[in-house]
Amino acid sequence: MKKSGIVRRNIIYLILSFLLSGILIAFLFSQIELKDLKFTFSNLFFSGLVGFVIFALTGSVLRAYRYKLLLRPYPPSFLSLFWVTLIRNLFVDLLPARIGSLSYIYLVNKRLYFPFERAASSFILAVIFDFLTLGPFLIVSLFAVGLNASSLKKTPLYIISSLFFLFFLLLTWKLAPFLVFCTRLYRKFLHKFRLEKKKIWTDLSGKLEKTAGLVAYAETKKTFLPIFFLSAAIRLAKYAALFFLLFSLIHSHGYNLSDLSFFKTVLGTTGAEFTSVLPVKGLAGFGTWESAWALTFNLLDFDKKIAVISGIGVHLITNIFEYSLGLFAIFILAFPLLRSSRGKK
Repeated sequence: MKKSGIVRRNIIYLILSFLLSGILIAFLFSQIELKDLKFTFSNLFFSGLVGFVIFALTGSVLRAYRYKLLLRPYPPSFLSLFWVTLIRNLFVDLLPARIGSLSYIYLVNKRLYFPFERAASSFILAVIFDFLTLGPFLIVSLFAVGLNASSLKKTPLYIISSLFFLFFLLLTWKLAPFLVFCTRLYRKFLHKFRLEKKKIWTDLSGKLEKTAGLVAYAETKKTFLPIFFLSAAIRLAKYAALFFLLFSLIHSHGYNLSDLSFFKTVLGTTGAEFTSVLPVKGLAGFGTWESAWALTFNLLDFDKKIAVISGIGVHLITNIFEYSLGLFAIFILAFPLLRSSRGKK
């Protein structure tokens, strides 16, 4: 019954996601002419596309290097982590609520043969720093763009961005004690429901405790400040890649590089990515991502047609790029001759 219930919920979720994607994509296409979309893809500006590829790959290289730092003192080879990063990029947008990023833990643990605790601790730290660097970018972008709105409308956005940054700053500062607290709560849960004698639950308790210990170890090594700046560079590379991709898409519509705003790209991207927290989103984000992008850029004074076309183009091209690299990386990690270079416990 339990398995059938899970399968039924998954089927319902897929149906809702499919319907949501279909409805939103149909609505978006009703706002533009198909000939305009075809014209846009037929006239991609090559220099902008090259800029996108360079910064996108730079972001993946930096992310892999950050994982290498977080997995010290005995990290796997950089090349192995680069393949893992490309696979992680594939699954992040493919699965809802960004749970695809958990593929990193599986790959480091099962494919690179690292203990679960080391994989989990490096994953947790990477996620925290990703969110920690989002706040400053949002605050600076909001001030730079101004949103052309009254101060009453801007103030809540500044406050939310600042609180967002402060929350993750506090969480980073007290991350190890927080994980210890979570471990104690988990043990109380086991005791209350009499699960202490079941090995599968007690093993997880031990893994949580070891993960907290590894996070505390990272704190003593004073790696947090370098990791923060590295995380900021990763986020900067991501926004730069999307900025050049946007330029490549809309150059044929009369936009020059000087007509675009890097900070508007930050806000537009953030608005689109927040759709990942929705309880139901389109399949692989299609429909919801483009709609949020178009809405945000329309609010930022972009022409409605350009906002819709750019949203469809950016999401489609980034997915094709990441899925292609991710599938290639899966093949590489699965190739038997490369197993000896994947790392060691």
